[in-house]
Amino acid sequence: MAATLNYILPLWMIVLVFVGSARCKPVNGKTSGVQKQLQTSEDESTMEEDIHIDLNPFLENMKQEFLRSLNLSRVPHEHNKADPPQFMLELYNRYTTDKSSMPQSNIARSFNVEDTIMSKGTDSEKQHLLLFNISIPSHEEITMAELRLYTFLENDTNDVQARIKVYDVENNKDGSTLHFLASKEVNKKQNSWETFEVTKAIKRWVKSSQTTNTLQVQIDRMGGMPLEGGSLDVSVSFKNNSLPVLIIFSDDLRNEKKDELKEMTLHEEESVFMEEGNTDYNEDKPPSRRKRSTKPDFCQRRSLRVDFKEIGWDWIVAPKEYEAYECKGVCSYPLGDNLTPSKHALVQTLVHFKNPKKTAKPCCVPTKLDSISILYYDEKGQPTFQYKYEGMQVAKCGCR
Repeated sequence: MAATLNYILPLWMIVLVFVGSARCKPVNGKTSGVQKQLQTSEDESTMEEDIHIDLNPFLENMKQEFLRSLNLSRVPHEHNKADPPQFMLELYNRYTTDKSSMPQSNIARSFNVEDTIMSKGTDSEKQHLLLFNISIPSHEEITMAELRLYTFLENDTNDVQARIKVYDVENNKDGSTLHFLASKEVNKKQNSWETFEVTKAIKRWVKSSQTTNTLQVQIDRMGGMPLEGGSLDVSVSFKNNSLPVLIIFSDDLRNEKKDELKEMTLHEEESVFMEEGNTDYNEDKPPSRRKRSTKPDFCQRRSLRVDFKEIGWDWIVAPKEYEAYECKGVCSYPLGDNLTPSKHALVQTLVHFKNPKKTAKPCCVPTKLDSISILYYDEKGQPTFQYKYEGMQVAKCGCR
């Protein structure tokens, strides 16, 4: 049982949101082997039967589908996880707090520097080689890339004026070629982050066969001799959270917007959730009497808090938990317009009203789903921000 807890997340929209109140017979009239395993309680003193469902037959498939939608082939291992840069947390907070703002790209990934080499170091000039190992799925298009450098004053008795230049280092059999990327003049009074656009270099990297690529950062002091002031440098220490970092923004080109509502209806129609063997189609038999609840429990959206760590998915950095909502309740005759019933649901409700043994009531299911923003670790442990992850929150419920 413990082994299956890690697989539960991809099922919550189908099991918790959908099955929570679904007691639907398959419309195709077929019976599967799984159906025969289901056991129902025939206590007529209650309004509904208790159904025991074995989710194992499709548990692994649902897990793989969820991971695939996040471009993951497996769940990230604990030892691969790197602390997410402060910028990534700020990015997540910005777009989850301000609903009116929208990023230019749907996906953002951060890559810490793998190694650094100081090729030159004097008070007036410093030079660093930054080695990165990046990986972007082939179906994504890079829209922008930024190099973020934490600059600090080695002697803060006076202001320091300097120019920072960034180059793409292209290594080939004849040596190395420097391609200029960006330059910025800074007048420093305190330590801070500086950002440089390096999109051109990253686009070249993803097309090359090299696994490790290099940026060169050059710092030239300006405004007088070194003795007249302090010096400026870039933090390359692995002991704190101030390493050089690449932020790569991209869009998914697959355009595979899955119809989650259609999927839920499909799972309803599949023969997993009902025991067809107990269905009686003999119209000559009078409908059985059922005791109705004194307080009608009509189909509606209800609260459902999802805690990712609680279900074993602690590789999702943010949100730690969120309001997913679920559809729960009974679709009884007559169906109101607020439940937006389909024509089939109206007919099925009427048939059930006339003969409850002939067919089940329609299901209370989501009819509209919303997206949420998430910050998670990919399979290599890289913090990744996805602005809109579709189908994670119930917006409306209805009878189907």
